[in-house]
Parts: sequence; structure tokens; C-alpha cells
Amino acid sequence: MDERTEIKAVELVRSIRDRQAELLSGKSKEEIIEFFRQAGEAARREIRSPGRAGNKRLHAENLQN
Repeated sequence: MDERTEIKAVELVRSIRDRQAELLSGKSKEEIIEFFRQAGEAARREIRSPGRAGNKRLHAENLQN
């Protein structure tokens, strides 16, 4: 497979940062902390989900360890 995907990492990170800043504008420290806590929990659930095709290998490796 010689296909390549170009990823513009800096632009991607800036885009994510800008969207988060917009979402969190005017929020209290507690609300900001809760936002990131919920995002972290969602990410952990996604990683643990054996039904997701992209995570099958990762899930299998975690079961072996």
C-alpha cells in the first residue's frame, strides 16, 4: 500500500483549540474542569469498546496485559 494521508497537525490542533475556546467562553473554572472530565471519560469508553473496528487491536493488546 503506497497511499499516504497528509495530516496538517498544527492546523488540526489549532482548530480543536479554537472550538474548545469558543465552547468554554464565559464558563467557570468548575464548568471547564467538568467539560474536560467528561471528554476524558468518553475517550476512555471509546478505547474500551471492543465493537469499534479501529480499537480491536488495542483492546486485544489490553486484554493480554
